[in-house]
Amino acid sequence: MFVLTEAAETEIKNRLAQLDSAKLIRLQMRKSCFMKVKLTLEAVIQSNDRTIVKDDLTFIIDNGECHYFRDKKLDFIPDQTGFKQFEVL
Repeated sequence: MFVLTEAAETEIKNRLAQLDSAKLIRLQMRKSCFMKVKLTLEAVIQSNDRTIVKDDLTFIIDNGECHYFRDKKLDFIPDQTGFKQFEVL
């Protein structure tokens, strides 16, 4: 489905370490920014979700958005203003 960069994996694991319980990692494309990814942590898988496990991390993606992540690389990089974000490359 997608490749997870070391920077993205590290950031996700840092966020998960701050939580009391394990969460599912939802990936969504930001509607206002081309190829920017919205990452949220959730407790429940929805009926229209696909589950992907990578490096002991469980991702969920709506079936309607899976094509955005196919054969892509999920990375975590700062933009020009120092704001850090996830992108698919």
